[in-house]
Order: sequence, then structure tokens, then C-alpha cells
Amino acid sequence: MKQQRFDIDLDKHYNATVVIACEECGRETRQHLRTILPDHPLQCSCGADISMAAPDIQKAERQADAIRQSYRIH
Repeated sequence: MKQQRFDIDLDKHYNATVVIACEECGRETRQHLRTILPDHPLQCSCGADISMAAPDIQKAERQADAIRQSYRIH
């Protein structure tokens, strides 16, 4: 099984979107960071459940904050 990966994208208003790669098929699912709940499954287009644990969400929030700081937004 592939290890779950995610990345952060910011829109033009600097709102964070998490791009989560499915562990089963590798497809990417996009979800606004502020709407993700810990261990609440999202569904990939292949049917697999995708979820992020609380530490992963916190890591994503830190990454988004770091990106905003690099653009001097805060």
C-alpha cells in the first residue's frame, strides 16, 4: 500500500486547500483545510476512504502558515 501524501495550495485569497493523494490509487483529492475534520473520511473517486489524523491536519496548518509568512501574509 502506498503511503498517504498531501500538499498545500493557497488560492488568490490565501485560503489553504489540502491536496491529498489516495493511498490506493494515487489520485489527488482537494479539500479546503478549514473543512477537514480529524479522522473523518473523504472519498476518493476510486471509492477508497481518505482521512487525515489530527497531527497531519496540524502539520498542514503549519505548512499553510509558513507559506503565508513567506508571502508576508498574516
